[in-house]
Amino acid sequence: MLRTPEADAALSAECALAGRPGDEDLHRRCRQTSNVPLPGAMGLLLMSPCPCSCHVPGMGGGAR
Repeated sequence: MLRTPEADAALSAECALAGRPGDEDLHRRCRQTSNVPLPGAMGLLLMSPCPCSCHVPGMGGGAR
């Protein structure tokens, strides 16, 4: 997967570390797999999903 500095900034901490040799299994620990709304605010997100390809169904990355 080709990464840019902007894309790395949006990755979860686990998926960013999983890009390092020997830490590939950290993708399974990522919990940033869906939108988390900001409590009491309509349409605002507290956290958006991790854009890592390991979370895309059918990509075989492990974590979903």
